[in-house]
Amino acid sequence: NKPMFSGDLFQSIVCDESTWTVEDDEGSRILRIFLVKSVKTPQNCWSSLLKNDYNADFSVLDSMQKKVLQERYQRENPGFDFSNAEVTGNYQGGGPDLSH
Repeated sequence: NKPMFSGDLFQSIVCDESTWTVEDDEGSRILRIFLVKSVKTPQNCWSSLLKNDYNADFSVLDSMQKKVLQERYQRENPGFDFSNAEVTGNYQGGGPDLSH
């Protein structure tokens, strides 16, 4: 019974809303972890699961940043549908500041 991984999470989570399960799947055991991030903004996409370990693939990180930016635009503009919008340009780091 050795640890599967250990270390500090990349950033904080909401512990009461985060869960994990161990499931049997055709003779294999699967560990499913659902973490609810404390801060969910495009500027705050986790680049890894743990600090300096389990880094996200660049294309996965890129996709996450685009998705969170689309969610931000949807919250800021509830009358519009951004579900099929293509995000290009400056979206890393949260995208452009449109508050001015």
